[in-house]
Amino acid sequence: ATRVSGTLTAIPPAIPLPTAIESAASSPTASPAAIEPPPTLTETAAASPTALPSSTPTPSLTPLASATLPAGDPRVTLGNPTWRDEFVTGANWPLGEDSFTRAQVVDGELVLTGLTTTDGWRLTWPVVKDFYLEMTAETGTCSGSDHYGLIARVPDLHEANRGYLFGVTCDGRYSLRAWDGENMTNLVRPTAGASILAGSEQVNRVGLLATGDQLILYVNGARLTEIEDSRFSEEGSFGVFVGARQTSNFTIYVSEIAYWENP
Repeated sequence: ATRVSGTLTAIPPAIPLPTAIESAASSPTASPAAIEPPPTLTETAAASPTALPSSTPTPSLTPLASATLPAGDPRVTLGNPTWRDEFVTGANWPLGEDSFTRAQVVDGELVLTGLTTTDGWRLTWPVVKDFYLEMTAETGTCSGSDHYGLIARVPDLHEANRGYLFGVTCDGRYSLRAWDGENMTNLVRPTAGASILAGSEQVNRVGLLATGDQLILYVNGARLTEIEDSRFSEEGSFGVFVGARQTSNFTIYVSEIAYWENP
């Protein structure tokens, strides 16, 4: 109740936002606004929903200890991330509410709520090609096919009309999809994953390793599967998505998102 109260009182004014959709029929008629990267690493940007800090966030938390990680977890061998956001502020993300999602930063977490059964996402500004990308998120109340995860290799931050979506469901399944601006294509259909913590108020680390056409999926450091796909092999932006398929206002609380370039 305290978390919900804090979230509701922290909602900023609504602004145009990049949003994902499942079909062309529900596509917005105008291109939404998007966050731009800072001009240089020495200029200072105002802390507002459309501004970015002058450099990448400085890690403030102790990295996960290798002793607590499973064998094969990318974090064991990759060292410090190239870029990490622990949501000290919301300056790296477009915040506010639109038809599909509501996003705000509260108490060191990106709070992302699905307002419809249609997937919606928020993108940040770094552009990368080959990477290991990982987010740590806790679910609110959820059930069944409510889902959330990472979107990556989005070529155009403004249009957000292409990219890969790797996500997990409340009932413990994972999937990988390709979005082409009109339709979602299942590359890995929803599959049970033993390493996924299912249910409400569960914390999962969702990770995607992309090198060329190879895509490897991880949850909580455990390797789930890998495929080869050449649809989106160039550099692009990344972000977080949510889909409230069964629970009204399904919400996730993202405490960290980070990437390691050229793993």
